[in-house]
Amino acid sequence: MDSLSMTDELVAFFTEKLADLSLQTKDENVFKAPTVYDGYLPPKKNARRGEEDTEQDDYPFVIVRFLYEKDNLKDKNVMKFRLLIGTYSKDDRQGWRDTLDVMNHMKFALKEVGSVGPGLLTGEIEAALFEEQMKPLWRGVMEVEFATPPVQLDWSVLDDEFKR
Repeated sequence: MDSLSMTDELVAFFTEKLADLSLQTKDENVFKAPTVYDGYLPPKKNARRGEEDTEQDDYPFVIVRFLYEKDNLKDKNVMKFRLLIGTYSKDDRQGWRDTLDVMNHMKFALKEVGSVGPGLLTGEIEAALFEEQMKPLWRGVMEVEFATPPVQLDWSVLDDEFKR
């Protein structure tokens, strides 16, 4: 299992598991489930060209971001991912609750299945709300680690190289 495939597995997993959530958007009459992205949010429109700034239109969202991989080349491969969560709420006192709700849904979904694709959840699930919030935009972060099958070397190719 490579890190790109594992990222795609996580995007699909969270898209499915968060589909039933209904969260506030910038338009007070529109509620939707978080959109799950790989890596980064899509590029913003350019306000200098007269295009409307859409930063708040991305909310709610989850970003699945690959952090690192440790492969000991024999029997163990570990991948770590950062999950960035963003929600929108004009409630200055309780707006943080939506972000925490999304994070709880994600944590419970991961713990319920214990694995995503071929990745086995290992270690700890770390979660935190950002100390400084840019209200009405609310953000949090999670980190998760997965043990995945190591890439197997084709020893027959190596043996042929050494025979020469």
